[in-house]
Amino acid sequence: MTDLKPISTISADDGYRQLLEVSQIFADVAEQAMPSVVMITSAKIYEVPVRRWAPFQDDPFFEYFFGPQRVPQYERRQYRQEGLGSGVIVSVDGYIMTNAHVVRGADEIQVHIADETYDAEIKGIDEKTDVAVLKVNAKKELPIAKLGDSDKIRIGEWALAIGSPFRLEHTVTTGIVSAKGRSRMGIVDYEDFIQTDAAINPGNSGGALVNLNGEVIGINTAIFSGSGGSIGIGFAIPINLARQVMDQLITHGKVVRGWLGITIQNVTKDLADAMGLKENEGVLVGSVIAGSPADKAGIVRGDVITEIDGAQVESVEQLRNRIATTMPGTKIKLSVVRDGKWSTMEVRLGEIPGEEEAMASKQDSGEINLGMTVGEISYYEARKMGYEGDGIIVTDVEEGTIAYKAGVRRDDILVELNRKPVKTPADVKIVAAEIRKDDTVLFVVWRDGYTMYLAARA
Repeated sequence: MTDLKPISTISADDGYRQLLEVSQIFADVAEQAMPSVVMITSAKIYEVPVRRWAPFQDDPFFEYFFGPQRVPQYERRQYRQEGLGSGVIVSVDGYIMTNAHVVRGADEIQVHIADETYDAEIKGIDEKTDVAVLKVNAKKELPIAKLGDSDKIRIGEWALAIGSPFRLEHTVTTGIVSAKGRSRMGIVDYEDFIQTDAAINPGNSGGALVNLNGEVIGINTAIFSGSGGSIGIGFAIPINLARQVMDQLITHGKVVRGWLGITIQNVTKDLADAMGLKENEGVLVGSVIAGSPADKAGIVRGDVITEIDGAQVESVEQLRNRIATTMPGTKIKLSVVRDGKWSTMEVRLGEIPGEEEAMASKQDSGEINLGMTVGEISYYEARKMGYEGDGIIVTDVEEGTIAYKAGVRRDDILVELNRKPVKTPADVKIVAAEIRKDDTVLFVVWRDGYTMYLAARA
């Protein structure tokens, strides 16, 4: 890149020349990155019954001989709901990274690359980060994106957003990196967004956020807007996180996440003063699941975790994301403050409990059959239902079982079981293991805007 002169020494001619040089830098970056950013169209096919009336209805001649012809008939008609997004080519043989929400539930997916259109197959979706991977059988070697290092980006550096807003392929907008590490947005479970003011509009989702080296530093995923259009606040998934998720989806078809087995909260100023800590130094352990990796390592309620493998921990989201993106079985070192004393603990991470685990255990195993299936629910999905607390969703209830008799139903959010909060399927297993025959089982569930207590005898 050409060295630019200090403003005080620039003449009118020099200034014009340097503006042209800067302009050419943006044009070069766009030209380099555009071929690897593609448009994705999708369609969801719905079949709905449509009422139609019999032929010759209300015809006096037919009514005279055959009676009134007012019996409706029904036929099934197909309707297409179409979607639009963007994607980034990451391999010459046709792997494409995009957002999960771009292709979720689609019956048909097509990727438009230059003048070619390909049918695409979903290789994997991770709702918790909003990352999806598609595969097309390309007829030729495809242009691939150069992936950068999102850990090295700086607030204030230039960025280009490339995508297909409103079907306008290879639209390029420019801005800066406005912020890093944005979380608590309620978009997905694991949030560590890059914020940018480069214009992002509907159809940009899944496209590339690119730096001036032509490297993809993020996958554009959402906008903050009251109108549906860009107001200068857009969010992108850091490419380091997206690439890690993509690799697992391609290799395993799913994402395997590390697990400590604790609940945590941020350290407020008052808590920091009481514990002799600096504000925003570490996270406080609220509870430890029995038998979890944290429990086995000796972590207890009230501990404050300040570092993980030597890197400072400043927030719940930071620790949660770091643990989740570390493979199960990995040994990590945690710096912990307990009763004003500092220590280091080594923990071997477990695997986060499955998205959905059956709680209807066999009777001959000696465990109580609760008769329900539960799964984790994202903050975003819970918000859409109108619920803003902690809990897990009931995905199925078997008739005649304890849960059914108590009144628990599918799509309830289970908040407590026997007066103990439940936030994961593993929590339910732990509480259920303590229930004995003839015990009264108490459920606290949220349903249609109300929290209610339900009970039945085991």
